[in-house]
Amino acid sequence: MSGDQFKITMGLWIVYMIYFLFDLFFRIPVKYIFNKSEKCIYRKLLLSRKLMSFDEMTYFVNDERCGYYYSIGKKRNQFVKNYRISNYFSGSKASGRREDEYIKEILYPVLIAVGFPVNEGER
Repeated sequence: MSGDQFKITMGLWIVYMIYFLFDLFFRIPVKYIFNKSEKCIYRKLLLSRKLMSFDEMTYFVNDERCGYYYSIGKKRNQFVKNYRISNYFSGSKASGRREDEYIKEILYPVLIAVGFPVNEGER
């Protein structure tokens, strides 16, 4: 292997490692725990942290230029500090199917557990 080929290979490897480390440290999956016995919502990254109680929670749809997603936040400052609880959705058919599945399988059971009224016609 010549020196130029080695430099190109090392450059590609360094770019890949930077991407890998960025993924590892900044896109770590976050879990939200809805504790019915304590009526609180916890966020678990590495350690669990209490976010809010069920009474303080509200949910809404956040729009961005590339799509939208569902978020939760405290009622009084949901637009200042909120937490994304779904993946991004776009206007495509496949995204619509994923959104319908998300609503039926995840969002409605969470809302029922928290105490939000859910229309039976929507279910």
